Amino acid sequence: MLRAAFDKDQPAPDTGLVPQVPDTSMRVPSAAVRAMGLTLGRIEEDAARVDALSDSLARGELVHALDPEVVEPSFVDDRIDRTADPDFRRLVDSIRSSGQQVPILVRPHPTASGRYQVAYGHRRLGACLELKQPVKALVRNLNNEELVVAQGKENAERRNLSFIERAVFAAHLEQQGFERAVIQAALAVHPAEMTRLLSVAKGIPQAVIAAIGPAPRAGRPRWMELAELLGHPKAHEVLQDLVTKASFRQVGSDTRFDLAIGCLRATRTELNPPVLFHDAKGRIVVRAESSALGYRFLVDVNAAPGLDRYLLDKLPELLAGFNHR
Repeated sequence: MLRAAFDKDQPAPDTGLVPQVPDTSMRVPSAAVRAMGLTLGRIEEDAARVDALSDSLARGELVHALDPEVVEPSFVDDRIDRTADPDFRRLVDSIRSSGQQVPILVRPHPTASGRYQVAYGHRRLGACLELKQPVKALVRNLNNEELVVAQGKENAERRNLSFIERAVFAAHLEQQGFERAVIQAALAVHPAEMTRLLSVAKGIPQAVIAAIGPAPRAGRPRWMELAELLGHPKAHEVLQDLVTKASFRQVGSDTRFDLAIGCLRATRTELNPPVLFHDAKGRIVVRAESSALGYRFLVDVNAAPGLDRYLLDKLPELLAGFNHR
């Protein structure tokens, strides 16, 4: 019913009135368009949740009211901090005023009789714990693979896990011994993206990730840069000093990320100043900048036209000499 209301293919009712031609000179502000898109996105997500609940009820699954104290988190964590962001506070207020609208999914605990384990709905569980009220839950028998795929699918549909949270989730699944195919299904990503997620999670110490937090505005390129910057031996010491400062802990997660990457960028330049090569007139024609992977050479083709091509032509000869030294 909800989706039908937004179906563009529904025929317009015959009212007998002459349709008015819209005035295309008026444009909706981009902010309003974005807001409308977000609203429609939420409606679609809510509709998907209703569909999932309807499917569960059709299978004969009942919604149970469980004591949240007997429900444990998933054995694989998918969030850095579930209760620190404003969205969680809004969720608590919503459940307090309107009740829990969507049940969580749990399975009977595999080793503890009378207890349960969450597949998805951790924050709803946390809100019910805080409010000291029963949590509505669907109880389904799931093996480990089914649980993590359901957990990852819920996160993918909500689209609100940050890049680093997805990376940590992937690393936790790998540590648990899950095959790559299962991890890719849980996160709904292709193999190349899976490799990037695991690379970042392994390149940044867990203590640093925990100190920075989810940093939702810091996407994949910046987290990959942070992991590369941490390849310098001195970087860990510098960053550890930063994250222990009170001024660092008192700001939001995105600001903490900005401070961390800014500090490491400055440290890289300070510890590894670029090597400059000059021509006969004293102009800088080649700049060699260090990184965790080696050196990057930048040729000023305006100061020395053709030098880039000359160096490329000389590389095979230089490599052959290096191999036979």
